Formats: sequence, structure tokens, C-alpha cells
Amino acid sequence: MRPRQPSANKDKPNLIDGRLLLAGSALGCVILFFIVWGTIRSVEQHVHDSRPVLTWANRATWHAPAVIKTTLVKPNAANVQYTYNKPRYRDPGFVISPEEEQAVLTLAKLAASPGFTNDTTRRAVLQHARSQQNFYAHYLLAAWHQLNNDPHAADAEYQHAITNAPKIIVIRYTDAQGNPIPNLKLDRIEIGCDRVTNEGTTLDQRLVLIYPHQETDATGRVYLPVYNTTYRPVSLPQPDGYHITYAPAEGWFKLPTRLGTISADISNSVE
Repeated sequence: MRPRQPSANKDKPNLIDGRLLLAGSALGCVILFFIVWGTIRSVEQHVHDSRPVLTWANRATWHAPAVIKTTLVKPNAANVQYTYNKPRYRDPGFVISPEEEQAVLTLAKLAASPGFTNDTTRRAVLQHARSQQNFYAHYLLAAWHQLNNDPHAADAEYQHAITNAPKIIVIRYTDAQGNPIPNLKLDRIEIGCDRVTNEGTTLDQRLVLIYPHQETDATGRVYLPVYNTTYRPVSLPQPDGYHITYAPAEGWFKLPTRLGTISADISNSVE
């Protein structure tokens, strides 16, 4: 009987085991990728959602750093070789549905109307507040209640507005010595919430939020809930008997945090 020859397979690498090891390593990498990706997404979501909880009754304690001047125009937009179909504006990332835009534009017209304090306006604003759950509608409803001597209803609506507003602009009115000016009656304030469309080639400035019948609180401030975008002062009041210097008074600006302050210095009274 001839002796058995050693199997040739014993002298070769175990290809099956190698393939299993390779497949296992690949699967491990995929699992690790999804774990890391999920962790990053979780952190991003936490950062995105970690807005400060604001209580309207404690608004005097809110920390609102100065707003930051900026621009939406790209540096090379003025170049004569910059053709019409290339991006000319920086996109602030602000998008709003056509339905919400139309509702807000309708509300802004109501805010600018002489009959803002009548009950017809209240019913119209209330309808938008209920159907759209829009912070601007609730803010106007609060202003209506304030003007009609119902501060408790006003405070409830102000709270609803600032809870749901992405950002809040604060305007602080001070005298020549830097002291706040409380109970200062102001005309309406208008803030543009600008958008960039058509892949950066078009600037849309139609959305202007109107805040009627403003009056400063005990800290000399007013509070304007806004969308999250780049802003533009459209109309800042100059009440009778005062000359007010706003900073900024024109151009674009952004907020450093969820809140930002425009300074309004009353340098002298108009005789």
C-alpha cells in the first residue's frame, strides 16, 4: 500500500477563512461608520435644537449682544466680467412656503392699517394664528390685546410668539448718558427678512415684517420676533420731539445669537 500523499490544500492559505475575515472587517467598518454618523447627527441636532428657553415675563434679563453688520453681495459681484447668470449674492438659507409668505404679507398689511385696533383685525389675525401657528401672527395678536387694554391676554400671546420665533431683534433706546428710556411711544417698526433665490442670482426683499404701535418697556427696549435670515432696517421710528441715531440704520445685519440688539441713541431733543 502506497503511503498517503499530504493534501495540497494544507499547504495553501484558507481562502474561505480569509474571505470571511475580510467580509467581517468590511461589515465592522460599515457599522462603525453608521455609529459615528449617528453620533454626529445627534450632536448636530442637539446644537440645532438647543435654543435658549425665553420667558416673556423675564425679558429684562435676556442677554442680547449687538447685531453684526454684514452683506449679501459677494465681493466679486461688481466685477464687469461677472456675468448675469452667475451667483451674485450669499444665500442666508432662508426658505418659506408660498402659503406662509402670503399669510405673513397679509398680516403685515393689517399691521400697517389705520384700523389695526378694531375687532375685525383681531378676528383676521386670530384666524392666521390658529391656522398657520405663525409667531408673527401671535405677536400681532399680542399687540392688539395690549392696545385694547388686556395685558394678561397680551402676555400670553407674546410668550407664544417668542417661544416659536427663530430669532429676536431687540432695540434698546437710551439717552445721551446711556440711561434706558422707558415708556417711549414709537410708530411702527419695519424689518426686512431677505432671501436669495435662483441659485444666488436673485435678491428677494418682499418679506417685510411690520410691528405697529411700539412702546419701550422699563429697560427701554422693544422686542421683535423674526425669521432666521439676514436682516435690513426698512423703517425705524423718529418720534416727535426726538432725534434718534440707530446702529445700524441701514444695510444688512445678522444676529450673533438667537437674540441681537440694535442700539437707538437719543442724542438730543428737537426743540
